[in-house]
Amino acid sequence: MLNLELTPLTRLTEAFDAELNLMADREREAALEAKYLARLQEAIVRRDNTLKGILGIDALLAIATAGKTVSIPGLGISMADIPALVEVLIGLASIALYICSQSFMNSLCYAQLHHVFSNRTAKRYGIDPDFLELADITSEPTLKMLSAKLNIWGPDWHIPTRRFVGAASLYEIGNSLFFLMLPILHCMLVSQAVIRVIATSDIGAVHLVFFGWVIVAHLMALFVWIVPMLGFRFTIQTPTTDGDERLPKKLD
Repeated sequence: MLNLELTPLTRLTEAFDAELNLMADREREAALEAKYLARLQEAIVRRDNTLKGILGIDALLAIATAGKTVSIPGLGISMADIPALVEVLIGLASIALYICSQSFMNSLCYAQLHHVFSNRTAKRYGIDPDFLELADITSEPTLKMLSAKLNIWGPDWHIPTRRFVGAASLYEIGNSLFFLMLPILHCMLVSQAVIRVIATSDIGAVHLVFFGWVIVAHLMALFVWIVPMLGFRFTIQTPTTDGDERLPKKLD
């Protein structure tokens, strides 16, 4: 038996690559690649839509929590006139965060599965699979352009100097902080809104269950985001009769 430490996302990718090795049919593989590409594009649209939704709900929650009054267009009423507005926005923000985390991870899983096809094609020609993926999906070529190492499989055509490496590192750090602070700001905003509700409302059993549900929703959102990136030990049992063709081969 062989013990490996893999993230769940890597395990999914390597298992899928091993299954494609069993199929060993270029035409079927090409047809399957087209289907996965379509699913990936749909997942990206869902991810972007849910992200826009949570940003809009967070903006309304920030206005309501700050005590500002904004008239709702077309209805002729103010946000301050809506009963339990803050509680409703807290609930919507919690639902939106969990759905956003699920759609984000689903799109990432589809991206990894599509990356398997790109890797297999790139290996046949000895080229960088990232450039193949940029032709298939609307991705972020800026991330590729500002990478310290451009060719992920071999030496770069243009070796960067220390100045460019420093600029690329600053971009990577700043980009990571930007996206890391979004969920932090969301959690701080929801916490502030919960504190406001506690300070201004008569807290009963319904509120306690509601607050518990909000906590569970946020914990599950963090779970979906973090756990697929953590390393776990997996055991590959050496087959006795089927040979080793089903053993997943580690991707480069």
